Amino acid sequence: MSELLSRKEAAKRLHMSEDLLDQERASGHLAYIQRKPGGKVYITDTAIEEYLARATHPARVTTRGTMETYRRRRVI
Repeated sequence: MSELLSRKEAAKRLHMSEDLLDQERASGHLAYIQRKPGGKVYITDTAIEEYLARATHPARVTTRGTMETYRRRRVI
């Protein structure tokens, strides 16, 4: 079974504020456990791993083999 983390511990592990963690919970991006309305909120390790997996974007490789960027190359 996954370890249950408090809001504070989960926010620290994700390197974000508790307010942002609450926003992510409210928007449905982060799964959580709450036994009764208004009660304590717990977040599992598995929920954190799933959240990070969804938030991680793979690097795009162009046909030239270089990393693609949103910026244009500077011409000097």
